[in-house]
Amino acid sequence: MTSPEIASLSWGQMKVKGSNTTYKDCKVWPGGSRTWDWRETGTEHSPGVQPADVKEVVEKGVQTLVIGRGMSEALKDGIQGGQLDLDY
Repeated sequence: MTSPEIASLSWGQMKVKGSNTTYKDCKVWPGGSRTWDWRETGTEHSPGVQPADVKEVVEKGVQTLVIGRGMSEALKDGIQGGQLDLDY
């Protein structure tokens, strides 16, 4: 099974093929997608993506992970500061 394709992307709006939802931010994995609410894990532009965000999609079967940094590349990936241990 593959992850759904991103159908369109513009500032503050992302559409995923197979979903009627227009996302501001989203997580996508094989067979699904959902809103990415940064408040759930404490994600902020800095220090960036939190380990719980990565863990969620890896547990859903993602084998290749792409972490978008946003339109202005302001979102940190958490790797430089040693926040993320990507050895799953």
